[in-house]
Amino acid sequence: MGRESWRGFTFLGVEYRRRFERVSMKSLPEVRVLRGVARFASVLLIATCVHAVLPATAEAQEETEESINTPYRWLERGTRLGLVGGYIFTNRGDPPFGPGSSPFLGARLRARLSSPLSLEIGVGYGNSDEYVIDPRLPGGPAVVDTVGADWLIIQASLQFALTGARSYRRLQPYIVLGGGVLQGLSTGRSDALDSPQQPFLYEIGTSPTVHLGVGAEYDLSRRLGLAFEVRDNLWRIKTPEGWFRIDVLQNLLDTGSVAPDKSRWTHNFELTASLYYYF
Repeated sequence: MGRESWRGFTFLGVEYRRRFERVSMKSLPEVRVLRGVARFASVLLIATCVHAVLPATAEAQEETEESINTPYRWLERGTRLGLVGGYIFTNRGDPPFGPGSSPFLGARLRARLSSPLSLEIGVGYGNSDEYVIDPRLPGGPAVVDTVGADWLIIQASLQFALTGARSYRRLQPYIVLGGGVLQGLSTGRSDALDSPQQPFLYEIGTSPTVHLGVGAEYDLSRRLGLAFEVRDNLWRIKTPEGWFRIDVLQNLLDTGSVAPDKSRWTHNFELTASLYYYF
């Protein structure tokens, strides 16, 4: 083949290469778009597959746990609202100013913070009674009447579940620790106490509380739980101001009675049953 023919082939090759490069440069944006679409489609496909596989995996895990003969059961829902009913055995103090033992009703909301730990907010109402004590009697202080007294207790607690976020044979034992306030709502009047009554009549007022308790919740279903609990509530009882008047203190001294403290903390035990709804 001659030199002229070779030059012709070379010229044609260069010309085709230039045309190809121009076409490639023009179509470069389109190629990038196609690549982006392909990547997005791939990610979407993967996400769809994962979304389809995960529920099946969770169901398979539940079926596996059910098929395995284990006493433990996972508690999926950690937030519950409960209706509480019980009885509180109070310590009136010495002299016995404080509210007496009584039933009470309340509600408690618990939310899981971690596997073993939950936060609880609770409120309870009780209708009790109080002794009316007259410290000015010649024979010394004595109970002269009984009046009604109702109160509200508001508490915040931390609940520590001994089995974590699981139940053992449907039972979840726990420890509860917290504090709050005991708020007196109303106190009845007494005709047996000579006027003025106010310095001598005890009123609950607002008293700080601290509590410690143990309990256990039975897993009725995935939505319902039944709990039984014992708590020791510490609250402070303040002696009415009238007891520290000069004439009253002199009467206590003359009758050999013991003068009360300004205030004292008392133990008050409560027994409760609660029905919880998980949501």
